[in-house]
Amino acid sequence: GVVLVLSGFQNPLRGQIRAAAVALGAQYRPDWTPDSTHLVCAFPRTPKAARARQLGGVVVGPDWIWDCQREQRRLPCGPYLLDGSTSSGSEEEEPEDAPPLPRPDPSPNAKKGVGALPTPP
Repeated sequence: GVVLVLSGFQNPLRGQIRAAAVALGAQYRPDWTPDSTHLVCAFPRTPKAARARQLGGVVVGPDWIWDCQREQRRLPCGPYLLDGSTSSGSEEEEPEDAPPLPRPDPSPNAKKGVGALPTPP
C-alpha cells in the first residue's frame, strides 16, 4: 500500500491532501520512515524530497492525490513525478505506452525568425 509523507504544504491544504489520501486507503506519516513509499511535495527540491529519493521513495506532486481521488483508484505515478525522482521500479507505476506530455503551442507572434527579438526603434 501507499504510506505517504507531505512536504511544503500549509494548512488547510495540508490537511485536505492528507484526508483525501487517507480516504483512498493510504497511511500517513509526519516524517519519512522506513515504511514510507511516497512523498507528496509542493516543491521538487527540498531536503525532504532529496532524502525520500535517496531512500527509494517516489516523489510526486499533489495532483496525483487529487486525480486519484477523482478517479477513486490509485493511478500510475509517472505523470506526477517531480524533477529528479525515479519510479520505484514497479511495473504498474509507469506504463511504457503512456502518451508523451503535450507540448505548448508556439506563441502566435512567433514567425519564421524563431527566437529573434524585434529591434527597438
